[in-house]
Amino acid sequence: MKMKTAVLIQAHKNENYIRELALNNPSVRFYVHMDAKYPNKIQWIKNECIDNIYLIENPVSVYWGGSSQIFATLLLMKKAYSDKRNKFFHLISSECVPLKSFVEIENEWSMNENCQFIESHRDKNNEWRLKVRVPHSNTKYLRTFLGRCANKLFKVTTFVWDSIGLNPDNYFFGSQWFSVTRNFVEQVIDEDNEDFFKTFHNITCADEHAFAIFARTKYSNPNDIQDNNKRFIKFSGKSSPEYLSLDQVGGIKNLNSYWFCRKVRCNDLLKIIRQGK
Repeated sequence: MKMKTAVLIQAHKNENYIRELALNNPSVRFYVHMDAKYPNKIQWIKNECIDNIYLIENPVSVYWGGSSQIFATLLLMKKAYSDKRNKFFHLISSECVPLKSFVEIENEWSMNENCQFIESHRDKNNEWRLKVRVPHSNTKYLRTFLGRCANKLFKVTTFVWDSIGLNPDNYFFGSQWFSVTRNFVEQVIDEDNEDFFKTFHNITCADEHAFAIFARTKYSNPNDIQDNNKRFIKFSGKSSPEYLSLDQVGGIKNLNSYWFCRKVRCNDLLKIIRQGK
């Protein structure tokens, strides 16, 4: 079957899982941005010489909550868009697992092929991020104790001062993981939008705002935005989602409502792929 699917993977680990995922889906094209801080992992994937894995040759160093997440995504989009066979684009991490076959997902999406499965909604709890630039937001220090304390101080300043000046009507929020069409990707990577994405430099968790705002304010067909990314992600009061067990993954799969879930540990990811669970 001639597949129209591109899977864009942001990773800093789990290269064995990426390998297995690609080998088990030879008709799907996998585009991998391996964090530049891990050159040995990049070289390992290169040495595997897997035909349907396409590595980003000049990756960026990626930091949790930083604008580097945006630029890694843009690199993946540009690489995947260059292949005209790609019509459906899934952005995942190397801790995400597909809950349906990519053939099933393609067939389901083809019934409503203009839909953009990306979250984009208002969230008052996170709007402060769009009012202040945090100098350490794209560094390893954001998640340290002192970094978190500084982040809270910057948050307090937003109650009296907006130092960025974005339109408050456009304070949209959503998960950084999404599934979008070629038309959406084409508009994202258009040169005219380069400055738009640069405005998110030093905004905390910029990846949870940039594409959500783009979807509502710059994409030509905002009515196609589903505010649903077809992913199961479980948060329990922390900034990062919980890891899911094999039993939990099986239960989520049986719901038949999601295309992917996260986060899943590497050993469990490999079991799911090898056993077809």
